[in-house]
Amino acid sequence: MVAEKNKPGYPDYVCHTCGMDYGYWYKNGVYVGPPHWCSTMHIGKCGLCGASDVTVTEPRDYGHLCKEWQEVYYKRKSTIEDNK
Repeated sequence: MVAEKNKPGYPDYVCHTCGMDYGYWYKNGVYVGPPHWCSTMHIGKCGLCGASDVTVTEPRDYGHLCKEWQEVYYKRKSTIEDNK
């Protein structure tokens, strides 16, 4: 899973919504990670959805992103664009 962070395009920071959608530590919106974990959040830009001025943190704080994050993200993005 950590090897994923070395892939081109792996975001430096993600927003909470993307972290919940693509992180290993969330399943169907429910946190399943370690019982005691903390993260440092700041206001920035999400490296996945592109949202600006939102609370972001490193993907590791969501257990890193699932292996299929790029495929799933771009599939959702193209579906949204097709429906515009």
